[in-house]
Amino acid sequence: AGSFVATRIGQDMSAGATALSVDLPASSLARKADGAPRRVLYAEDQVSSRVVTKAMLEKMGFEVEAVDDGEVAVEKAREGLYDIILLDIEMPVMDGVTAARIIRGEIDSHRNTPILALSAFLADSTEQSDWRNAFDTAVPKPANSNELQRAMARAIASHTAGEQPCAVTAVLEQKPAANIWDSIREIMPARSLTALVLSASEEMNHLALALSAAREAGEIEHLRHYRHALAGLARNFGITELDQMITATREAPRGLNMSAVFALIEEWRRSHLLH
Repeated sequence: AGSFVATRIGQDMSAGATALSVDLPASSLARKADGAPRRVLYAEDQVSSRVVTKAMLEKMGFEVEAVDDGEVAVEKAREGLYDIILLDIEMPVMDGVTAARIIRGEIDSHRNTPILALSAFLADSTEQSDWRNAFDTAVPKPANSNELQRAMARAIASHTAGEQPCAVTAVLEQKPAANIWDSIREIMPARSLTALVLSASEEMNHLALALSAAREAGEIEHLRHYRHALAGLARNFGITELDQMITATREAPRGLNMSAVFALIEEWRRSHLLH
């Protein structure tokens, strides 16, 4: 179902994807010296986040291969050449840190390819020592077009200059999520917006159910993963109250009011379907 929704949204957005890049001038960053588009390998397990970011990258002029976990990203890197790789840190099957280490350490054709980390919680998604030396730079989610472009430009420039892959050079300042979501809402075609809202609300409800089950079962690692994923989607779609509620109960997850969580998700879904 997830892949169908992603395909549907992507098709609906194809004619109006220009809107996803807000105040972004035509960029030579997406073109190589011979004029060909730079190829981007992008891994993100959340359908709605993947659709939005892929559209932004394509609007910049990049050719994007989007996959849903680190293992598939590694397979794609073995099969083809990419000019830059973006990996979400926390993904099922294989996380972004593991994927980055394999791609850079075992695939000769990508030993010097810029690799960027994407995460809603860079500071605590993994131990910093685990991810900092696996990526060239890091971008907190949600990232708008300009933030992505700056991070990619910095990573590409360091490799073009012949520098060796090094520890993360910078973590961009995170902008208020509502600003990004509001920009997308203003310019996305209505049909695409409806599909995206339905997909995102379905994902959030699924994560909330999984979080609740993990909490009851005392599965700490699963609880941590679902909490991060749900808060990340809340940030992506400007549900500030939900994001703050999850963050406030980080040290005491049993204090999270699940009824309020589901109510906030439903309120967001209804309000955006009515607009």
